[in-house]
Amino acid sequence: MEKILVIDDEPIIRESMTAYLEDSGFRVCQASDGREGLAVFRREQPDLVMVDLRMPGIDGLEVLSTVMTESPDTPTLVVSGTGVIQDAIEALRMGALDFVTKPILDMAVLEHAAKKALERTRLRVENRHYREHLEEEIRCRTSELTERTRALQESETKLSAIIELFEGLIYTSTRDHRIEFMNRKLMDHIGRDATGEKCHSALFDLASACPWCVNAQVFKGETTRWEIRNPRDNRWYYGINTPIFGPDGQVLKVQSIAMDITDRKQAEEALQEREVRLREENTRLRSSLKGSGQFGRIIGKSAAMQKVYETILKAAQADAGVIIYGESGTGKELVAKTIHELSDRGPGPFVTVNCGAIPDTLIESEFFGYKKGAFTGAATDKPGFLDLAHGGTLFLDEVGEIPLSLQVKLLRAIEGGGYTPVGGDKLVKTDFRVVAATHRDLRERVEQQKMRQDFYYRIHLIPIFLPPLRQRKEDLPQLVHHFLKTLSHGSTLNALPESVMRAIHHHNWPGNVRELQNVIQRYVTLREIDLPLAPVAANPPEITSPMPPFSDHMVAPLAEALNDAEKSVIVQCLHAHQWKRGRVAQILGIDRRTLFRKMKSHGLM
Repeated sequence: MEKILVIDDEPIIRESMTAYLEDSGFRVCQASDGREGLAVFRREQPDLVMVDLRMPGIDGLEVLSTVMTESPDTPTLVVSGTGVIQDAIEALRMGALDFVTKPILDMAVLEHAAKKALERTRLRVENRHYREHLEEEIRCRTSELTERTRALQESETKLSAIIELFEGLIYTSTRDHRIEFMNRKLMDHIGRDATGEKCHSALFDLASACPWCVNAQVFKGETTRWEIRNPRDNRWYYGINTPIFGPDGQVLKVQSIAMDITDRKQAEEALQEREVRLREENTRLRSSLKGSGQFGRIIGKSAAMQKVYETILKAAQADAGVIIYGESGTGKELVAKTIHELSDRGPGPFVTVNCGAIPDTLIESEFFGYKKGAFTGAATDKPGFLDLAHGGTLFLDEVGEIPLSLQVKLLRAIEGGGYTPVGGDKLVKTDFRVVAATHRDLRERVEQQKMRQDFYYRIHLIPIFLPPLRQRKEDLPQLVHHFLKTLSHGSTLNALPESVMRAIHHHNWPGNVRELQNVIQRYVTLREIDLPLAPVAANPPEITSPMPPFSDHMVAPLAEALNDAEKSVIVQCLHAHQWKRGRVAQILGIDRRTLFRKMKSHGLM
């Protein structure tokens, strides 16, 4: 994170500049006059200095002169009023990169000038270092080439010594395949000096010319390249054969240079084998989907679920962001886990984050972690969710609840830019994949400016839409059988009475699969069925209205009446479900945060 020093004797302007630059991602230190500014400059060694020209005592031009003398590579920007343009021009002549006039009506101009100055300085320093490096490299290379040229002219022995420095295998051969020269590396490789022997015999243990021999083409003046597996040591080699011409322009010999590429070939073969294995696994999974009622731990064979399975397979093969849409209880987390387990990140961690359950004051430290001493109670370093998800998958449940302030930082981390733990000053980068889930319409959240558009597009690469249970009731028998099997714990119960199944089929399932699981659990345990709005009894009890009968003497404002009715419904639902607020929120079709807020407003908490 770049550090900027702001020197200005006007506190309001100085504080405004500091606040905006810090919001833009810079670290900012301040000074109220030139003398203090130079002291802070020498202590903090900032990456950029912003200085007001007109200040009491040491003015901006003197500060600029001192900075340029002590640290020529530190960029400076001057801030001047409209009446001191000549001073600003003088500052530019002295080396300031830009100036900004007061009053600063748009702080974005200040940010742009700062970024431009830092980038220009970075490029200038890099270019200077690169030029110095090139000059030194050219000087060294020139000296080396001069020395080598002299050595080559002195003797053929020194030429051979240079050849020996090459890490590859070098040899020359005649038209009848006899080796005329071998470098030391090749001699060590085969264990002897085979000069005078046939190359196919000495190097490849073959009785006749190699089947892949390209010397006929080389003697026509062509340069050829080849890759072969040597039967002598069963290793792969890449080679280049070039012609050596005589004074008359005719090809006299062939020079061959070979490199051992076994490691590369093995890596390529491993990748090919993995590709074949993945293709076969994909084919097997796709075949198993046809007519199958189960995909891993996901139950259902309806057409809607088959489409979901197909999308899961595609998502598992990619490493892009996935967004899972579905009502509460449809199994969004189970789908996310399935994608994770089928992907290359399967062996890594799967970290679940309920974005709607984290208080706004803690959400940044929970995601990015914090350092010891970052705030009261921070006794030790604590890793965040992004640290824990390194090498695996970060599952953001109810991603629509993430505040806008965090979306910017989270987007940067997702795109590989890293993040800084709370109380830390070092950038941290982790490798993770984001799979998100929500029951909301995220496009609507973007339109309401409750979600950043760039954040939405980053997570909305592979959408998966989970159908509610009421839209796939053909899966109910299979789901019931599955829950009976997993929840009965040795009981002989393997089917439900027809009346119960009829009630299950007619129920609308606002809580989806999770509600069905709870109903089956209750039935397995108590042999009772609990289906609001779909009772099993032939003569269901009359449902009385929670509202009192209307009377002319009881007229109240509509808002008050609606408020009383809302409180009555919430109280009755809480009593009916033993104050299990998560269950009540599902039945009422609202999230837990909304329920807590309404309970607090009605005095129920």
